[in-house]
Amino acid sequence: MIQLLLILIMVPFALIAQEQAAARVVTGQEVQDVVIERLANAGEVSAPNVMPEKKFYACDAPLEVEPAFGGWRSVTVRCPSPVTWSILVRAQVQGAIALIPEASQGYTTQAVFLRRPLRGGDRIQVEDLELRPIAPLSSSSVYNALEDVVGRVLVQSLSPRVPVMPRHLERDWAVDLGDVVSLRVVRGGTEIETFGVALESGQIGDKIRIENRSSGRELIGHIGPGGIIQVLF
Repeated sequence: MIQLLLILIMVPFALIAQEQAAARVVTGQEVQDVVIERLANAGEVSAPNVMPEKKFYACDAPLEVEPAFGGWRSVTVRCPSPVTWSILVRAQVQGAIALIPEASQGYTTQAVFLRRPLRGGDRIQVEDLELRPIAPLSSSSVYNALEDVVGRVLVQSLSPRVPVMPRHLERDWAVDLGDVVSLRVVRGGTEIETFGVALESGQIGDKIRIENRSSGRELIGHIGPGGIIQVLF
């Protein structure tokens, strides 16, 4: 009798534990993914304002995404089960996705798109990419050549419906922290070439700190073509 009573007591707890185990804790990365995909299906490019590592609540069903305040600038992300909850996310709509082929006649602008969905942290391979016609955009908004994207690393998940943009990719440093670099030191009309060590990373045109290897002195210079650092006195 005691054993039967214990079984009757333990069974509900076991069912509750099983239900809890089936539910996952939703992360910011999952929220990013579902918002990007939902807006892409609605013809919008977005960059959801949510930290990937943030943890929300338990959910055992697909997340639902709907526009908030009558538009896509902000969205409501909802979990319907086991307990209904929702959060408001700024979608940061960027605009412009690929034209359908029938509508692309007369447009000569092309942009680089993914062939398949990739996640943040993935390194893009040439077989992941293709060129498609799009509505005219600022030349700085999209990439027009596959070689500009191959080998780059995504900082967020990306759908094939969205053109690859600079904000989707890790910075492409011309000089990395710790690199041995060429220094072109200009002082009073005299130019001296020597070597230094980069104390921070930077792109062409950036101003970074460098240590002169011969003197040990810390300098500040601009990164020029070829990664040459120009230091002016």
